[in-house]
Amino acid sequence: MSTLEDEISLRTGRAVKQRREAAGFSLRALAARSGISSSMISDIERGVKSPTVVTVVRLAQALGVNAAALVDGGSDSAPRIRVLRRDEAAGGEEPARWQSLGPASPDSRIDFVRYQIPPATVLGPSAAHAAGTVEHMHVAAGTVRITVGEETAELSAGDSCSCRTDAPHGVENPDPSAEALIYLIVERG
Repeated sequence: MSTLEDEISLRTGRAVKQRREAAGFSLRALAARSGISSSMISDIERGVKSPTVVTVVRLAQALGVNAAALVDGGSDSAPRIRVLRRDEAAGGEEPARWQSLGPASPDSRIDFVRYQIPPATVLGPSAAHAAGTVEHMHVAAGTVRITVGEETAELSAGDSCSCRTDAPHGVENPDPSAEALIYLIVERG
């Protein structure tokens, strides 16, 4: 390989690993989602093998990003969504019932919210919040799909995530028969 090829392979491998870990996927989980073997993904992440264009596209689709985000090495910034899976862990109405659990104090930059999301309901997309805003979510029941910018993550009961929501974002309960319950902490920038 040439120096340019080496650099692109290393950069792509680091981006795949960073995005995979941020999404909370093991090598096996990403392999199952992408159709690329876990040993090949490991080789790509370590820069041992240079992925084909088709391989990059399949990995990008499985990670919920565009291929350029992997080839560019994720240089745009850190992932917007960080997931903590259940097994890794040490008030309004329309269209989802929500309840503000109140800020810690009147001048607090933090709000606590409880959302009950009906079956097959999409919330958003919501407009981007101010720079530096982070939303921390815990799924108490059901399944949700989080989208922030061009990134997505699937969360099940017991999973948590932190999202930089200074981009358009939304939450979806894809289950046609079960309500989802999430707890949300909004930390304003």
